[in-house]
Amino acid sequence: MALDPRRNLLADAWLQLILVVVIVVLANTWAARRFTRLDLTADKLYSLDLATRSLMHRLERPLTARVYFTGGLQAPYNNFEQIVVDKLEDMRAYSRGLMNIEVIDPTGDAEREAEARRFGITPIQYRYASSSVKELKRVYMGVALVYGDKQEVLPAITQTATLEYDLARAVKALTSDEPRKTIGWAAGFGQPDLLADSGPLARLRDRLTERYNLRIVPLGGPGSVPDDVDAMLVVGPQRPLSDRALYQLDQTLMRGTGVAFFLSNMKADLQTMRPQRVFHGLDAMLGSYGVQVNRDVVIDRTRNGMLNMPVRQGRQVVMMPVNSPLVPKATELDRDSVVVKGMDSLLFPFASSLEVADDLPPEVEVKVLAATHPDAGRIKGLRTIAPEAFRAVLSSEQKGSWPLLVSLSGSFRSYFVGRDVPEPDPSLPATEEEPHEAPRIDQGAPTRLVVAGSADFVVNQPAFILNLVDWMVEDSALISIRSKSVDLPALDPVPPDRARMLKLVNLLSGSVGILILGAIRHLLRRRSGGYREPAEEDAA
Repeated sequence: MALDPRRNLLADAWLQLILVVVIVVLANTWAARRFTRLDLTADKLYSLDLATRSLMHRLERPLTARVYFTGGLQAPYNNFEQIVVDKLEDMRAYSRGLMNIEVIDPTGDAEREAEARRFGITPIQYRYASSSVKELKRVYMGVALVYGDKQEVLPAITQTATLEYDLARAVKALTSDEPRKTIGWAAGFGQPDLLADSGPLARLRDRLTERYNLRIVPLGGPGSVPDDVDAMLVVGPQRPLSDRALYQLDQTLMRGTGVAFFLSNMKADLQTMRPQRVFHGLDAMLGSYGVQVNRDVVIDRTRNGMLNMPVRQGRQVVMMPVNSPLVPKATELDRDSVVVKGMDSLLFPFASSLEVADDLPPEVEVKVLAATHPDAGRIKGLRTIAPEAFRAVLSSEQKGSWPLLVSLSGSFRSYFVGRDVPEPDPSLPATEEEPHEAPRIDQGAPTRLVVAGSADFVVNQPAFILNLVDWMVEDSALISIRSKSVDLPALDPVPPDRARMLKLVNLLSGSVGILILGAIRHLLRRRSGGYREPAEEDAA
């Protein structure tokens, strides 16, 4: 009996369809119980960090994420809601079923708006303008995380570069019973005002207060730096610290509290275009620990940042951003350090080079976190800050890769060994409400000391400062999360001599290539006999 080919083809088609359906059902059933993804980016930008996954695994009770977002926004905010929800969905996949996500558009709903405000999410100004549309309204772009009777809020998500870090930080605050760490800000000798209402320093303060308690610590008076200060920042003193202030910082380091010094030996006077020398009085004490801030200025003509400087336009002088060699870009970073992880370069305005002693104790570990490119220079006795003064290499200039940021980890000997304890200035306030004089410590506990040759560096590098504070209080688990970014790596500028060579090659390569191809074709035609010289009669 002959088989019907058409019936065989139909049976095969049905069998293939049934197999496809069975495979799809089995694959979805398996995928529903096992979560995985393939991320081919170098830093796994689109996968949750191990620290985030660990936080979600440690949930002990339900966690609710309430996403309050206004719909229908224009670019660049039109896809922010979806990015937030996608990140929360990734986190829910590792929560063992203990996380719930609610997406709410409260705009125009009085009850929902009141609910968002109770969580601390308030509307923000939203502006959009195009050739056909202009919008100005108040919108909601926040997330509230509720965990039992505790809650954490991201009130305004206006950028998504650090979204995973912000969410992980909030979850850690909800699930951890540890008290918030306290960061001390040294005051009393001309340091920048941390309580400024606006500007880069205010933005840095706001970022730090999201995770830490900040405390202004006036130096030089009675008492010691409070014991509850977990790390100390000394940023840009403009006049010499008294012996009492040095003693308070020395003893803070001796008891095992990390201290970071951001020091400038000069500041710019944009009226006269001349540098002004700064004396902070920390040279001898830092030298006893093994690091020195040199009395020089680092310059880099090809790798640098912008500086607002007076520029004459007609009869007026206006402030405009100008590339300045006095804002060197440090490209030589310690890639193994979590403090600079994920960063391509760091800007150091008006920086001085650092020098680390060779005879440090073996238990002290030194790391150069940032240094300039070997083409950079350093000079002493700077007389002007005008960019045109640095077009040519100066006779006193030294070329080299100069350290601008170093860390020292280990135990240090007190600078005040064999010296009397300095008396406090009675006119200055105490560092504590009830000041007490702790016994002097001559040999310190293991700690971390950081020194940078620029004070203006602090407000220009908020991501680094956040990483540094985490590292100083030994809470570096979230640093790897914050450093994940989709920003493209910066290209190194091409030196002028090489740029001229590349430009010449670019201009001549096309013409030379055509000439070479023409010559090759001419030789091939002669060899094949397809070309002959014209005879005299032909020419006639």
